[in-house]
Amino acid sequence: MNKEQLLDLTERVKQVAGVDVPLIVGSQSLYAITSQVPESVKRSVECDFLLLAKGPPAFRAVIEQIGFASSFQETHGYYADAVGLATVVLPTGWQERLVPLSDETGNLQAYCLEVHDTCVSKLMAGREKDFAFIKELLDRGLVDMEALIARAELIRDMPQSNALPPRLEGLEIYLKAARSTLDLRALRQLITRLRP
Repeated sequence: MNKEQLLDLTERVKQVAGVDVPLIVGSQSLYAITSQVPESVKRSVECDFLLLAKGPPAFRAVIEQIGFASSFQETHGYYADAVGLATVVLPTGWQERLVPLSDETGNLQAYCLEVHDTCVSKLMAGREKDFAFIKELLDRGLVDMEALIARAELIRDMPQSNALPPRLEGLEIYLKAARSTLDLRALRQLITRLRP
C-alpha cells in the first residue's frame, strides 16, 4: 500500500466509522515519519485502525464495507481492519506520542503510532514477520535500540507483562539467527531484569 492508497483508505474509514481523525496502528503508521518506508510496508494490503470510542456497529461497518474480503478489497486490492485495545498491546503513554499523518497540502488526515510504540506493539504480537519488521527498522536507523527497550519496559506494569520476557527472548533469538550486527546488550539486560 502506498501513501496515496493509505490516505484514500483513511478517508473511507472516516466516512464508514464516523470518526473525524482516524488512528492508524501497525506498519502503515510509518508513513507519518518517512517517505522511505520498507518494501514490506508497501507490499502490505492491510491497515489497522484503532477505533477506541466507537462501538460494535462501527467495527462491523468497517469490516463489512472496506475490510478483508469486501467488495472494496476486491476492487482496490487493499483493505482496513478495525481493532481495539483487546487486539493490540500498546505501551503506557502512547496517546501522548501520536504522530500526525498529513496529505500533500498539509491537512491532518490521521494520527499514527510513534515508531517505537509501533515496534513494541509488533514485539508483543511476537510473530516472525513482526521481528523481521523490527529488525529492518533498527537496521535502517528508524528505531533506536535503547529507546525501544525503554518503551518495552513500560509493558511491565500492564496485564500483558507476563508475555514480555518470552517476546523479548524471541526477538533476541531472531536477531542472532539473522546475524544482526546490532548491539544486543540492552535487550539482554532487560530480559535478565524481567526474569524472576
